[in-house]
Amino acid sequence: MRDFLKANGRLIWRLILNQFGLTVFGLMTAMAAAAVDNAMAGEGEVRRTCMICVSVFAILFYMFIDYTAIKEEGQRDKIRADAGRITADPWRGVKIALSASAVNFILGVCIILFGILGAENGLGLEWAGAASGTAKVVALVIQAMYWGVLLGLPGVTTIAAVPSFLYLIIPLPAFICASLAYLAGLHDVSLIRRVKSFLTPEEK
Repeated sequence: MRDFLKANGRLIWRLILNQFGLTVFGLMTAMAAAAVDNAMAGEGEVRRTCMICVSVFAILFYMFIDYTAIKEEGQRDKIRADAGRITADPWRGVKIALSASAVNFILGVCIILFGILGAENGLGLEWAGAASGTAKVVALVIQAMYWGVLLGLPGVTTIAAVPSFLYLIIPLPAFICASLAYLAGLHDVSLIRRVKSFLTPEEK
């Protein structure tokens, strides 16, 4: 494990920094959406719509910069493997993505576990309920780009009303994107070229 982190620490740290950068962006856009709603004397619907739109943009941008970063590493590994300098590991991207998203998944597990222990129809442990709430706040702060999407869900009017299981779901897009990006680089597959060829009709 130590050798893996030593060899891949730079890229893992880069993915973590990408998340924090988009977290700041998510917080700023959420505050801007609230300001727009107040300026228009809205009743929350304007804010909800704006937050969903900017949240989707922030998530897509987050996926793009992660995709670009780890695909480059996959391309470098392809060159090394073709030259016989290394043995290609198709699971390297999965391991890097999981390492970078570990804190998010751990928080999701803690929120669900402590939530069950602290629920009134469960064991009703007060400390567990408090721990679940704290974990929710931390998860929301470091994944603020998802706020708009979460608040746009049916029946969710406040962040506190977000179902606990979703905190284990929202790290999945970044994890899946990074994992596939490494494979795309390792096998020299261009997503942009694929999309362009799909959208561009063939000349006869």
